[in-house]
Amino acid sequence: MNTMKVTIATPNGEVFSSEDIKLLTLETHTGSLGIMANHEPLVTTLKIGVLKVVNNKDVYTYFAVSEGFAECHGKDVSILVQSAESAATIDIARAERAKVRAEQRISLKGDNDLVRAELALAKAITRLKVVGMK
Repeated sequence: MNTMKVTIATPNGEVFSSEDIKLLTLETHTGSLGIMANHEPLVTTLKIGVLKVVNNKDVYTYFAVSEGFAECHGKDVSILVQSAESAATIDIARAERAKVRAEQRISLKGDNDLVRAELALAKAITRLKVVGMK
């Protein structure tokens, strides 16, 4: 089977790396993208969203990722994001609190930092979505 190496890295270090991946799906600013081994060379921006990794045994692993970049070349894919959390590592209570805080900030019409609050809400919702995908 044709597989590829996928590496997910953040400023704090490598979060995930495997050489037996057959499919990777990620969310770009222009839509969802599926990548398999020997994909055309590509560099793209990523938005906050769910990243799905499928290995050659059909085991799915989901990550909540922040904005960043993906680079694909042959059988190597590198994902560089500010944060990446697998479903197993997400603190559900913390994600729910972050969601409530962001919603409260958005509801305050005088909040000068609406964009940051909206990004925080998107991140919290994505984290909770990934937990449900375990």
